[in-house]
Amino acid sequence: MRRILVLFLLGSALAQVPIGVNLPEGSALSLSAEEVLFNLAQAPFPPPSFPYAYSPTSPSGPLTLSLFSNVEGGWALEVLAEPLVAEGGRLLSPSQLEVRLDGGPWVPLGPRVVLLTGSGPTAGYRRHLLEFRLVLTGQEAPGVYRGSLVFSLSRL
Repeated sequence: MRRILVLFLLGSALAQVPIGVNLPEGSALSLSAEEVLFNLAQAPFPPPSFPYAYSPTSPSGPLTLSLFSNVEGGWALEVLAEPLVAEGGRLLSPSQLEVRLDGGPWVPLGPRVVLLTGSGPTAGYRRHLLEFRLVLTGQEAPGVYRGSLVFSLSRL
């Protein structure tokens, strides 16, 4: 009889374990390419007229921009552009680089441009097509110009 009673008590025993979740606040941003290159030696140069917009030679199509955010409230995706610099200090204005998001209007880059705003958490990663073009006026000196763009996703 004792054995049956012990088995019955073990069969109905309960255990309780506390559980918690700490979900950190976070954002993620990535681009499908690390470099955008305009090699005008591979393009029709000089163009038929100025101003003239050149597409990048690499990558040959739009970049994919992926972003995620779980922050409450508003957020903004910005791009910071500095002048492109050649040896000898020659400069191309960042406004000669234009960008468009998801086939929208072309926007000249300035020191800081807001590309996209949103509110609240994203439902997973949001993917956008990002295109660049270089607008030449005919006043540019020859050379290899280098620069960088810094993309940031921040809370408003």
